[in-house]
Amino acid sequence: MADEPNTPKIVESIPSIQGGISAIASGNAPFVYFDAAPFYGHLNGIGQVTLEAARLFGASEDGKAIIDRVIVGHLRGNLLAIKSLRAALDGIILMAEPVPEGPAN
Repeated sequence: MADEPNTPKIVESIPSIQGGISAIASGNAPFVYFDAAPFYGHLNGIGQVTLEAARLFGASEDGKAIIDRVIVGHLRGNLLAIKSLRAALDGIILMAEPVPEGPAN
């Protein structure tokens, strides 16, 4: 058999299905990293959360890191969306916290 060229393999082939969640173009969705959610509120039925991240800019003359804080995103959603976000975050917390050892009461 002749040598075949190394052709890249398909790594994502996701069809859009009616009634399902489409992941088409999800590779272009932004990743948002944040260090804090310092501000939140509710206005006209829409929940709002501001996301912040810290940036490091080297060191000052006394050797301490120079840090500033910047806004990296604004989350907006109706009550159902906010409850869904809370459920997802609660799920992450449950996965990340250690399981208590010892006998259960």
